[in-house]
Amino acid sequence: MLEKVLEANRGFVEAVKNGKTQSIVDSKAQRKALIFTCIDTRLVNFLEKAMGFKRGDVKVIKNPGNVIREDCGDVIRSIAVAALMMGIEEVYVVGHLDCGMKKQTAEEIAKMMIQRGIDPEIVKNTDIKKWAGIIDDEEENVRDAVEKIKNSPYMPKDVKIYGLLMCPDTGELKVISE
Repeated sequence: MLEKVLEANRGFVEAVKNGKTQSIVDSKAQRKALIFTCIDTRLVNFLEKAMGFKRGDVKVIKNPGNVIREDCGDVIRSIAVAALMMGIEEVYVVGHLDCGMKKQTAEEIAKMMIQRGIDPEIVKNTDIKKWAGIIDDEEENVRDAVEKIKNSPYMPKDVKIYGLLMCPDTGELKVISE
């Protein structure tokens, strides 16, 4: 696969050099917005378009299930830094229907971990549901993430936080939290 990636890259770079592809955009989000969403492949090159954004308009943060875990502050740190240092004024937490993190069980993940060489003792001593970020309900997960961001002591209070739920097939958005 790496060779195919590098081959595609050579073609891409050639298109940029010939002016056929835009390459230079500002590193700051032109629309002063940030999207926090899931890593689901159905959202790639789809979510931003469904929201009316193009390259350079928004910052995007992704993780499995767009989950903000209690013991892991990296998502909130990233959003707060974007607000403080990069001019972000609006945050969109966008979950989606049919999320894989709702379909997983702690038992399945533990089994996969051991099969892939993770020390069984580590697996046994880990709350897999919490560690992996397994969710029970996509809407509730969006609400939870919005509240955690809003209530973070690091988050500037003038940043607007919205919660949305997307259909990964049609792109339709439903407002969960304003």
